[in-house]
Amino acid sequence: MVFLFFISVFIIFICILTFSKIRIEIINFKFTSMSEKHLNEDYKIIIKLRIFSKFTIIKIILTEKKLKRLNLQQEAKIIKTMIIENKSKIDKKIFKVMKKIKINIKKINLSINIGTENASLTALLVAIISSITGIVFRKSIIDSKKQSFRIVPVYINKNLINIAVSGIFEIKMIHIINIIYVLNKKEGVKKNERTSNRRTYDYSYE
Repeated sequence: MVFLFFISVFIIFICILTFSKIRIEIINFKFTSMSEKHLNEDYKIIIKLRIFSKFTIIKIILTEKKLKRLNLQQEAKIIKTMIIENKSKIDKKIFKVMKKIKINIKKINLSINIGTENASLTALLVAIISSITGIVFRKSIIDSKKQSFRIVPVYINKNLINIAVSGIFEIKMIHIINIIYVLNKKEGVKKNERTSNRRTYDYSYE
């Protein structure tokens, strides 16, 4: 009976991982380089763990006040330092794994205003960003009726960027687990190689 219980729990756990998705809902997020306070105060980021695309198991709501309480600036500095120190470990294999993540865009409303001190550069940047967003959206958007994006050039001889975005994004949990597994496996292989090289070096002096 105990064995059957654990088997049942294991099967349920596998089903949850296989059929669950992480949904990220961004509501009224705005960034501007024109003011000292770059972010608006009334945005929300809602993170949900959903199974069968219907039932929400976990729900986390992030607001500006909550993020301030978490003091994420210090954490961001630590993460940035770690990335700089471990740049050599970021190779083609990791990028290939990251490309396998498929993000479904259920809904998107994106507006970007860009300006530089050079009108030609502004026009070039707008063309490049418009092309990139078009390619990304075509691959990821599920319902074209629920997408809206515009990239607007601002010719005022001043460097600026204003971004306003709201949207709903989904990613399968199994994809995230696969990436974590591959990255951990890669790190383990590197550690074994270092240990093996150290032993070879030691034996050469015996």
